Amino acid sequence: MIKFNGARFWPMDLHTHTPASRDVQPRTYGATTPEEIVQAAIDVGLAAIAVTDHNTSSWCDKVAAAAAGTALVVLPGVEISTSEGHLLAIWETGTASSTINDVLVRLGIRSTDHGKLDVAATVGLADAAREVVESNGVAIAAHADRPKGLLKLSVAAQVKRTLLDPSLSAVEVVGSEAITTVAQKVGDKRTLACVRGSDATLPGKNVHTVSGIGSRRTWVKAARPDLIGLKHALQDPELRIRLADPTTRDPHPWIESVSVSGDFLTDSFLLSADLNCLLGGTGAGKSLVLESIRYALDQQVEAEAFPSIHDEVESRLQFGLGGTGVVSVVFSVDGGRYSVERPYTDDGTAVTKVRQNTDGEWIDIDAGPRDLIGLAAFSQGEILEFSRQPVGRMSLIDSAIDFGELSDREEIILIDLRSNALQLLAQRAKVQELSGLVAAEGDVSERVEELSALFSKEVVKQQEGWKKEATRLSRARDSLPQIDAAQLAVSKAAATAEIQTNEDLFRAVSAAIKKLENSIAKGVGAIASAIQTADSTLGGLKDEWDKRFATFKEKLDQELEQVKEGASLVVLRRQLEQLQGQLLDIRTKETDLEEVQEPRLTELVTNRDALLEELKKLRDTRRQLRRARATQLNGKMAKIVKLDVSAHPSSMAFREALAKLKTGSHVRDDTLDAIASHIHPFRFVRGLLDGDLQGLVDVSAGIDLASLARLLTNIDDRGQWAELLEAQICDMPDQLNVKFRKPEDGTYAPIEQLAHGQRCTAILVVLLADGTDPVIVDQPEDALHAPWIEAYLVDRLRALRGERQYIFATRSPGIVVGGDAEQIITMRATAGRGEVEATGSLERHDLNRLTLHHLEGGPVAFKRRSTKLRVSMESE
Repeated sequence: MIKFNGARFWPMDLHTHTPASRDVQPRTYGATTPEEIVQAAIDVGLAAIAVTDHNTSSWCDKVAAAAAGTALVVLPGVEISTSEGHLLAIWETGTASSTINDVLVRLGIRSTDHGKLDVAATVGLADAAREVVESNGVAIAAHADRPKGLLKLSVAAQVKRTLLDPSLSAVEVVGSEAITTVAQKVGDKRTLACVRGSDATLPGKNVHTVSGIGSRRTWVKAARPDLIGLKHALQDPELRIRLADPTTRDPHPWIESVSVSGDFLTDSFLLSADLNCLLGGTGAGKSLVLESIRYALDQQVEAEAFPSIHDEVESRLQFGLGGTGVVSVVFSVDGGRYSVERPYTDDGTAVTKVRQNTDGEWIDIDAGPRDLIGLAAFSQGEILEFSRQPVGRMSLIDSAIDFGELSDREEIILIDLRSNALQLLAQRAKVQELSGLVAAEGDVSERVEELSALFSKEVVKQQEGWKKEATRLSRARDSLPQIDAAQLAVSKAAATAEIQTNEDLFRAVSAAIKKLENSIAKGVGAIASAIQTADSTLGGLKDEWDKRFATFKEKLDQELEQVKEGASLVVLRRQLEQLQGQLLDIRTKETDLEEVQEPRLTELVTNRDALLEELKKLRDTRRQLRRARATQLNGKMAKIVKLDVSAHPSSMAFREALAKLKTGSHVRDDTLDAIASHIHPFRFVRGLLDGDLQGLVDVSAGIDLASLARLLTNIDDRGQWAELLEAQICDMPDQLNVKFRKPEDGTYAPIEQLAHGQRCTAILVVLLADGTDPVIVDQPEDALHAPWIEAYLVDRLRALRGERQYIFATRSPGIVVGGDAEQIITMRATAGRGEVEATGSLERHDLNRLTLHHLEGGPVAFKRRSTKLRVSMESE
């Protein structure tokens, strides 16, 4: 197994001098030993230096020996004086000085002249560079914008020819304006790296000094700062060469490592903060690694949104991790380091352990992985599913917006609205019941008047007075309060001391609580006794009143029986008494209806309207935030994709609610479609509650009065008022409209009109446009046409490098090679288990060979294809 850390930026000084250079003055140089030079480089934070003395390699071995046992890499080299200027020649560590000396001799600098400043090679820069390359070295035009530099040649055509010569790997510049000059001269013929070296001088000085080492430097991205890494970096300077420190930017969240221990795979994976690519054949475990990360960080495929993909992932985890599998992930966020360990269980009962690294120690913390780091993650096929769902793909925008306060407030409002619905329906039923009873007042009142005419006014008045008194006595007894002793109970707070010297204080606390409990118990007992006494007294008084009323009725009936031809008056009097009681009860209910119940219903409706208005504002605010985010993303996608948050949220949930309400009503489905599309749930439900059906009619949209009436009748008959109020607050999610610029004609088409490959491309472009969360995608190339991978995906990956972490399981040469992955992990399956084959970046030859095998089928297959297709490149 071959394991290298992924590529990262190393600070290197590619142009240093030692006392071997004859223009070094011992008095001003400041060092006399190679150890002092090595220490000076280490002190200024250099990872590597190239020893490039004038026309000599005599100190290369000395400095390399002095660096042995340190972290400093020493590259042997020489600064060659050619007939056209100075050339830096650099070789791999361990290259013998004799090899460098032989190159000098072949260039016309005799052994006896090595180190002399007044001798020069018999050839120009390009020829000298070719000789260096043929001996496995790297050739760089030294201080090209200074005296004895390439850009100072008088013949412009010769300068351009030399810059375009493939033997010249880079140009060393001092001033930044020289970078523009080089770019203008080479045009689009090649991408030529510009580097900086100190020349062992301080800025503004022309005297070699050891303190100048590292004053100008180049940051080289490689797995190791050796010549292999340098060569590879110079071939792709856009991504691998920097003249300013790239490590000073604020670090984005990134996953440092993942360890998997399971039935199929047991291994650890070190990841780069930039582009990581997992390669390998089918069944090697690439997808398992990605899904394990998502599992550990509790950000898996949503089962409800993508059930088939979720089931497939669960099956993969079950097979790969089994009943004893464990996944551990280490990640960095905002300068903090965290680890998550999660055993695998298929029933969701796994206990996740989260730790934070504090002062070098891992300490358990009470936090979930989701609280610490987010992921932009897609399993196989998930990107295509996102492209199909306008609501689901909104998460591409939401990932960078903090909806915390809005969501919390919305949740509270929805709870309040559901509570309001229960109260409103109960109050509405009470009002309807009382209204029905009060409606009978006219008939009862008329009958009372008819019967009253048969008796003297005094009799009617007295009887009516007795009935009123009966009502008042009943109310008086019913109004007696009830006492709930549980509400007055004292909380059993812990009143025990932890510190011995505080025991007296806590004993006093216990005594105070006990005293309060005793007082409450006495008070509750006294109140309960008083209430019982009052109830008994009122009961006795009511009994006395009942006796007097019975005496009144008996006396009255006797008097009525003595009236001539009035034998039926006793019966009529009793009917009058009953009707008077009914009328009194109706009028009491009418007062209650007008003064209490209807105002209460109005209050509940008003409260509901206020809550609905606040809910609308929250949802409008969410839409505005999403639109602002869409505008921001549109400016970062090179006009490849255009985003827009629709002004019309999805009515799917409302339509489903209507379907349940219409069952049995015979209302047509197209009418329900029209209602869901043209009437907001708030207004629709309010119209049905108020019975204002005419206000909902829209003939042009296909919403007629008869259908609305049938729907309302059906709701009332089936008692679906609670379901109706729930439909009023159903979720109306925003929809993200995506338009993709077609490569054929440059026009934009809605994503729904695109082939699935174009759909996936559009989603990936949005995904890569912005954000800091790690991106995890399983085989993004599955649905993409090869030119789109280069034009849209690879170009975006290169342009956005350093802004976030990417982890791909892929077979795409474009992503791995064109995207220039910092960490490549190749995997294989042997004996029924997956394992890591190698890790590192492409400049490591063994890793390069394995990458060729997995991506291209090996050197024979790649050579066969490249031979046949080379003619297309040569004809450009």
